[in-house]
Amino acid sequence: MKPVKKSLWGYGGVVQAPDGTICTLAASSKKDTGSAERKVDELVLQLGVEDVKASKQFYVDRGLTVAKSFGGKYVEFDMPGTPATLTLLGRKALAKNAGVSLEGTGSHRVAIRSAAAPFTDPDGFCWESP
Repeated sequence: MKPVKKSLWGYGGVVQAPDGTICTLAASSKKDTGSAERKVDELVLQLGVEDVKASKQFYVDRGLTVAKSFGGKYVEFDMPGTPATLTLLGRKALAKNAGVSLEGTGSHRVAIRSAAAPFTDPDGFCWESP
């Protein structure tokens, strides 16, 4: 969807899986260090939200701890003991970064392994335990 190019943080691009899932791929290295490895160092789930501050408060009220926050633009939650990080970005900024329309066409369902009861956040993302 967006070819790999050098950015401020390294190299990155956007791909779409056969099921429609859109993934932003990034490498922190700013130099070509050899052949690509099929190794994932970190998995970040980025949610595009209408109101970052309101969504941040919703997740804090559910027990998450904020690791980084940049006003109403970006929030990263501290997720100790998990292989993934949850972040919130403004919907417009995330759509632009991924190269998709602001309206979006993807799923708003997230399945996690947890004992937590299913819930829906202010942006309609449905969190369920399989």
